[in-house]
Order: sequence, then structure tokens, then C-alpha cells
Amino acid sequence: MIFYPLVATMISAAFAVTLWRQYRRKPRAYLLAWSIALAIYAVAALAEVIGAAGGWNPLLYRVYYYFGGITVVGVLALGTIYLLAPRFGRAALLILVVLAGIGLAGIVGATLQPGLLDTHQVPSVDTIKLEKGAFNVVAILMAALLNSVGSVILIGGAAWSAVSAWRRGGAQSRLVANVLIAAGAFIVAGASTLFRVFHVYELFYVGQAIGVLVMFGGFLSAQRAPRQAAKLNPATSR
Repeated sequence: MIFYPLVATMISAAFAVTLWRQYRRKPRAYLLAWSIALAIYAVAALAEVIGAAGGWNPLLYRVYYYFGGITVVGVLALGTIYLLAPRFGRAALLILVVLAGIGLAGIVGATLQPGLLDTHQVPSVDTIKLEKGAFNVVAILMAALLNSVGSVILIGGAAWSAVSAWRRGGAQSRLVANVLIAAGAFIVAGASTLFRVFHVYELFYVGQAIGVLVMFGGFLSAQRAPRQAAKLNPATSR
């Protein structure tokens, strides 16, 4: 079924362009990071469109795994770091680039199970097995590391924003932004998990589309936070 991945591709691509335009008007590192994250997500979703239409092949799966399985959550987390703790942004960017580079080497050199690519649905997780070589180990470990650490940062960012809003009585937009971004990312992850367990193909892509919409709501809320802060502190915003 091609409809759902196509919708996910179009939504994420449109939102990536929207955030890029906002970044061009008002350069903020977190906007750039989130724009890139949505573009990465669009590439992964496009791979699913191509796979649903014409079947999967090793190159397409490697593209899908790298963008959707290794990098996207890490780049989302990078945007959260730039929003909440910008002084750590450069260090986080450097770490992300190094880990993503290692992950790229891993997935390029990984040994795949070609028989599992003979499908029009998202291939099984067994397509890349841990015991099939060092490159497989590297690819799987980088995916696990970036997704787990990135998820912790997304959840931590939401919790930090909640505590800050409660203690300081500041604008709620930053709290809402981080909660929505974290929720959107976990909706996508949850849909993927349910697909793997119950093999409900439609649920996977409906979850993807909803997750992207929720994340974009978070991005827009993050944009409102600086404006609300300026209204609360007009003297410091001059």
C-alpha cells in the first residue's frame, strides 16, 4: 500500500521546507536542526514509498535504515539541545556527526538477508542480523545508541521544560514544544513497534503521519516561546 507512506513523505517534506523558511527569516540553530530532521524523515518515508511501489533492494534498504533507523532521532535531539542548552550545541553536533559517520560505514558494509527484501512492505528487522559480521554490529549499535540517547534527550527536554515552567512561571510554549516533539517521536516509534509485533501495515503509516503532525505542532510552539518571553520581559528584549 503506497498511500500512507506517500502522505508521510509529503507532510514531512512540506514541514521541512516550512521550518527552513523560518530559519532563513530568523536564523536559529534549533530550527535548522529540526528542518534537517524532517528532511531526513522525508527521505526515509520516500524509501518506503519506493519499496511499496516497486519492491525493496539492498541499496534502498540501506538508505532507509540509515536515515530512518540511525540518524533522525539524533538530529531531533540535537534541535532540543540547541533550544534548551545552546552552549552544548556544538559539542553535541560534533558527537552526532562522528556517530552518524560510524553508522554510515556500518550500514554500507553490512551483510543483508536478500530473501527478506522480497516484499513490498517494510522489511523485517532480521534483514540485518547482529551475528552476520562486524559491520552489522556497528550499524545496529549506532542505531540503538542514537535512538536511545536521543530519546532520553527528548524526554529530558520535556521534563526540564516542565520543571522550568513550574519554578519560574514563564511561558508555557517551550514546555508544550518539547512535550509535543517527544510525543511525536514516540508515536512514530510506537507505531513501528506495533507494526513489527502485529504486522498491521496501515497502522505503521497512520502513526507516522500523526507523529509528524504532532512534532510539527511542537516546532511551532517553540517558535512562540521567544515571542512570549519578549512580551513578559520587554526591557530585556530590546
